[in-house]
Amino acid sequence: MSQRPVIHGIEEGDGEVTLSLEIPADLEYFDGHFPQTPILPGVVQVHWAMVLGHEYLDLPSRFAGMEVVKFQEIIRPQSRVELNLRFDAGKGKLYFSYMSSGGRHASGRILLQ
Repeated sequence: MSQRPVIHGIEEGDGEVTLSLEIPADLEYFDGHFPQTPILPGVVQVHWAMVLGHEYLDLPSRFAGMEVVKFQEIIRPQSRVELNLRFDAGKGKLYFSYMSSGGRHASGRILLQ
């Protein structure tokens, strides 16, 4: 079982990165969430923003909270989405947004110290 999205493309520049992701159908996070209609849990979307942010951006390591987190459209198995990450070092905020041709799926700010 997979625990991460498949990265198909990366665009980097000036404190920002956009990742083209495919959401594998065999993600362990789909087990039980929900059996008849699996969706990617919001907590996983925030976790991936943090993990991928640390891989591609120079981020502080300490989590200090979240602001304005919104989940607008569900993400299903085998979906293709783009994850945009931007770090504002002056404010200590990691801005994240999941988008696809279907619109915005989730967005918010993660506070880091």
